[in-house]
Amino acid sequence: MHGKRTVTIDAATEMSVKIRKERTEDVNAIYRVVEEAFDSKLEAELVSLIRSREQSLLSFVATLGGQVIGHVLVSPITITSSSRGNFGGIAPLSVCPAHQGKGIGSALMFAAIEECRKLGLAALFLLGHPEYYPRFGFTVSHLGNEYGATDTFMQLELVPACLKSVRGKAMYVPAFGEIGT
Repeated sequence: MHGKRTVTIDAATEMSVKIRKERTEDVNAIYRVVEEAFDSKLEAELVSLIRSREQSLLSFVATLGGQVIGHVLVSPITITSSSRGNFGGIAPLSVCPAHQGKGIGSALMFAAIEECRKLGLAALFLLGHPEYYPRFGFTVSHLGNEYGATDTFMQLELVPACLKSVRGKAMYVPAFGEIGT
């Protein structure tokens, strides 16, 4: 992502949310945001573990008045029967509860998708609500996954038809299984 992306959430007060890459000084704020968004430490610990292992493909924050209020992380996905392809998994997507429903999660998703295209990823996967993620182009995946999810395991081809002949099971980085999410 070149520069910053800005989303106006209140035209009357001209309050704007900025989307940018994570910085070292954001780490504690990201932990807090993820913990608040999920009402659990599990996802926050997952982000910390992936970061400590340097397995993040990208990590963006949403800021309002300089404060981190949202976060999205993309990490590598491997497909058991495919040695070709560069794939990513979006997880987690987090927005502070006080700021949910204002388009911040959407802005983070669009920024992550745009950056993943620039990074050369062929496709993205996620486990998520089947009524929320289609707005970004995600569809239910034909691939298996390590969680056995069906209608909540979704894919977005960044390279058209790149998954057409791919079969197998999509696997997240080991941190997902170690944290217990």
